[in-house]
Amino acid sequence: MKFRYKVLIINIILLSIGIGTIGFLMIDKNFQLALDSQIKTAVEENNLIQSTVEYELLGYTNQTSTNITNQLAAIGDKLTSEMYVNDTSIYLIYGGFVAYTNSTTSCPDSLINYEEIGTKKYILVEEANDVYIYTASSNELKNKKLNIVNKRKITSIYQLMNKQKAYFNILIVITLVVCSIFMYIISILLTRPLEKLAKVSESFGSGDYKARANLKSKDEVGNLAHTYNNMASAVENHIIELNNMVTRQEQFVADFTHEIKTPMTSIIGYADTIRSIELNREDQIMAASYIFNEGKRLEAMSMKLFEFIYTKQNKIVPQTIDVRSLMHSVSESTLPALRNSDIKLVTTTDSYTISGDKDLLSSAFINLIDNARKASKSGSTIYFSGAKTDNGFSISVKDEGIGISEEHLEKICDEFYMVDKSRSRKEGGAGLGLSLAALIFKSHEADFKIESTLNIGTTITITFPEIKKEVSDEK
Repeated sequence: MKFRYKVLIINIILLSIGIGTIGFLMIDKNFQLALDSQIKTAVEENNLIQSTVEYELLGYTNQTSTNITNQLAAIGDKLTSEMYVNDTSIYLIYGGFVAYTNSTTSCPDSLINYEEIGTKKYILVEEANDVYIYTASSNELKNKKLNIVNKRKITSIYQLMNKQKAYFNILIVITLVVCSIFMYIISILLTRPLEKLAKVSESFGSGDYKARANLKSKDEVGNLAHTYNNMASAVENHIIELNNMVTRQEQFVADFTHEIKTPMTSIIGYADTIRSIELNREDQIMAASYIFNEGKRLEAMSMKLFEFIYTKQNKIVPQTIDVRSLMHSVSESTLPALRNSDIKLVTTTDSYTISGDKDLLSSAFINLIDNARKASKSGSTIYFSGAKTDNGFSISVKDEGIGISEEHLEKICDEFYMVDKSRSRKEGGAGLGLSLAALIFKSHEADFKIESTLNIGTTITITFPEIKKEVSDEK
């Protein structure tokens, strides 16, 4: 069952209960008011009859020879003829016997034998589809009870109540029909945004990750649509990220296969030459050198790949690291290669401590300086510097090399990506150094930034956050 029909049915039920309860209480209250009015009138009539009878009997109470029963009959005729009691039947009961009545029905026994002086008693009696109210009062006359009972027809208030009930039933049916129509229209308007949201969800589930709920209401449904859109955007971003990850993995395998194919081809070719052809000593040494160099290149690539995968799969155990000690160690490790290339390294830094893994950071900075060496000409200078910042500490590697164009900057940190493939292979590179360094800095929550201008140089800046108190001391 649709939600709008549930809302409609529940509203009709609640409306029926509410209107029915209010109508019942109002009709019942009106009936009670009318009945109370009839009771009051009956009591007043009884008072009037009682006072008239007592007044008429006043002259006979001291006469011993007077027949009270006959006098009560005469008084009853007089009351009826003088219309003191129009539309009312009376019973004058003396000593337990009816002395006078103008009614064709008998008086209830409970009123004939009523003995409480000074109070009124009334009962409701249904006779031949009519309802009557009997009111009785009791006095003592010559050691006998004188009961005065008046009978009044009150069928009209019951008829009025039945008419009100019938009218109310018609009214409630009309009201429910009209309200149901309006509530159905309102429920459609209220549930329409939910239907739109459901359609958007269905489209999203079918693969349309751009589907969004265009609802601008400021109520709970609008908030739900806004929350859904945020969720859909997050899911879409995750899906895009997963697709990119799959693409990168496929590209990684393809690039790795390509990179390993070239040295293997050279190794197999020169090995086959040495095996199948009689070479002089000089050619043998040259072929063996090619095999050795390509083997070393494969070894370096496998070590880089192992370090890359290890860094991805393991969390960093943070330690406090003295920046001066770290940069000095990196400088000492790179000096031999820089001297062979006739490149000068200038190292300057402020005193500071950062958090991280010293060995991994050393490897990352060695990679950066080595990349700067490969991009620099003989006689140039590489600047390795550190300085405090507002958010932590920055370490930069700046060279005066060939630079990197904008088209290559976006991909420079991808695995196996090389700007100048021939130059990189000549230097023994495999395109993993910068991607590994970027991964190491990312695992240290450091900001990695590259700025480069062609034929002027490249500056790589790594900004480390402030050290956390819970970090253990360097060992």
